Amino acid sequence: MIRSVIPGDLWGLRRKPRHQVILYTEGLLAQAHRPAWFALRCMLQGNGRERNSAIYQERGDTAVVQAQGRYGRPEQDVTYLAASGTRAPHMSSDYEVWYWLLERICQNASASYVQRLYAALPREHNELREIFRQTGFHTYAHAIILQLSGPDWDQRTTLAAMRTQTRRDHWAIHKLYGALTPHPVQQAEVRNARHWGMPLTGDWVGPRRSAWVLGPDDDLTGYLRLTSGPQGHVFSLMIRPNARDVAVDVLRFGLARLSDNRPVFLLLREYQGELLAPAEGLGFQTMGEQALLVKHTVVPVRRMLLAPSLETGLESRIPARRIAAPREDANPYA
Repeated sequence: MIRSVIPGDLWGLRRKPRHQVILYTEGLLAQAHRPAWFALRCMLQGNGRERNSAIYQERGDTAVVQAQGRYGRPEQDVTYLAASGTRAPHMSSDYEVWYWLLERICQNASASYVQRLYAALPREHNELREIFRQTGFHTYAHAIILQLSGPDWDQRTTLAAMRTQTRRDHWAIHKLYGALTPHPVQQAEVRNARHWGMPLTGDWVGPRRSAWVLGPDDDLTGYLRLTSGPQGHVFSLMIRPNARDVAVDVLRFGLARLSDNRPVFLLLREYQGELLAPAEGLGFQTMGEQALLVKHTVVPVRRMLLAPSLETGLESRIPARRIAAPREDANPYA
């Protein structure tokens, strides 16, 4: 039986599951996902745009799928899949149950007017990718997760002359994003200038975000964003291809802003391959690769701009009464 969260599910979600998959986003790398706390909020506030949970339970076998909303956007990220309890040999497999739960998650998202669902799957999970494909997700890009595993191997000490992002930089950052990002990725992410506003959080317990820019106001050379949480720091950056030599200085600028020993991660897309070597020169090593998937819950409808004026039958027709002059020989009393 598939249903929403009830109080009896909270204790089971606190226990170690038999099988779980965490789909790491930028926020989850900085702050760990807590399934029981997440489910409690879903139970108290209901499934909506901010959070989404679905539970399956049958004969001691329990499974859960959870999706986290993106603040200010009609979007959600599928972040957690787990199965616990004892599963009999004749019962459905974990992947089959997750497929049913994903369908329910998509239905809940559509009911809350969520337009897009995203999932960052580890590339080695072929079975998991198949159930996402059957649910309607498709791959639009690939990403690389790197972790700083040692000292600065590049012994230079120069830092990029970056400045803190301000409100007037939103359009310039969006223009830089458009110049570097392939069109299929732009169509899948549907970003606008407001997406780059700071802070990008809707929860006081969420990770903290900071950002810096490099270059003139109307023609930026680089952009660096930092997401910090209890589990670590996560960098993401954009550098123009003709200025890739400043990538090391940009990353060193960001590392100089850190004052603790929490793990440091870097997210790169596959089309940013020229930044991989400079990052490895600083001590970053590849931790894993992800396939970025998206599912649209709405279908765009295309119509001609002049259709209302060309189509027939759109104007209301009111029958007009016929007015005729009375005949002189007509008998008015007839």
